[in-house]
Amino acid sequence: MRRGQYQHGRVEQSPLHWHICSSNYALPDPAFIHSRSLTEGERKNSLRCDPSGAGTPHPIGSLSASTFRRPSSPLHATHNPRSTMLPSLSSMNFPSATIIPPISSSNSSLTGPAQLSHLQELQYQISVKTSAFRTLQHEYGSLLQKFEQQRTKFITLEKKLEVRDVEINSLSDLKEKLQSQVTTLERQVEGIQESRDEARQSLRVNGVQYMRIMEMASRLQVQSAEDKKRWDAQKSELEQRIRVLEEATVTGSELLADASAESTPHPSSTLNIGPTSCSSRLNTINVLGPEIVRLRARIRSLEVALQTIKDESISIQAVAQDLIQSSGRIEEASHATLEGHVTI
Repeated sequence: MRRGQYQHGRVEQSPLHWHICSSNYALPDPAFIHSRSLTEGERKNSLRCDPSGAGTPHPIGSLSASTFRRPSSPLHATHNPRSTMLPSLSSMNFPSATIIPPISSSNSSLTGPAQLSHLQELQYQISVKTSAFRTLQHEYGSLLQKFEQQRTKFITLEKKLEVRDVEINSLSDLKEKLQSQVTTLERQVEGIQESRDEARQSLRVNGVQYMRIMEMASRLQVQSAEDKKRWDAQKSELEQRIRVLEEATVTGSELLADASAESTPHPSSTLNIGPTSCSSRLNTINVLGPEIVRLRARIRSLEVALQTIKDESISIQAVAQDLIQSSGRIEEASHATLEGHVTI
């Protein structure tokens, strides 16, 4: 409100106002200065010389000393330390020019050399005061102009400060948001680091298990190869024995058929030899039959065991391959998560 009032007051101080103020300080005519500069004693003497009271209708003594008092300087004006406004020229109480009545012809004879010198001195002082007053007016105007410039700068700085305050508030809000985001991201990083540690630990465990599985698989493969060789040897041996037994069985049956078909002149000897050989062959067949069955059953069991070992080896290799793939996926996921978090 003060700035607006001050601006309004500045607008009202137009050049006409300065002209009016300067016209209020119009200097009196030097012809009337002599009558104003008379002392009290001279006025008494003049009154004694003119007892009839003839003279001017308005005596000089009736003029007060305040009429011709020198106007006070603007610098002597009271200044309110709380107010930042300079006083205007219209607010100063300068005395207006007083119209002095003409001096009568009876007082004109009183002028002398002393009065003329005094009059000249007064005129000189008036001119000096006038020039000083004009200088003060000029200085006052320059001060007002500087004050206006400073006030404009002050308003500009206030606007800039308001803009800076708004920017500071927005930056403070942004800082708080970023701090909250940083806190959230730190928590996420901690969680990801924990999951990464867990994944690494599981990878270590899976690696140990994988190494054990691979060792077991290699052992099983070696053992299966050895067992296969041994079983192949046993199989070939058993098959050979089976062929021998089958050949012996076929040969025994053929011999029995030949013995029954032939007739000999000595039946008693034939009867003694035939039953003995047949009984021995039958005993051999009876002994070899269960052995053959047992060997065939063992061969089948060995074949089943070999197939089981092959299936287990294949399943172990598949599990190991799954473990490798799962460990690779976990590692890729952890790396991708960490890289994406660093990018954020």
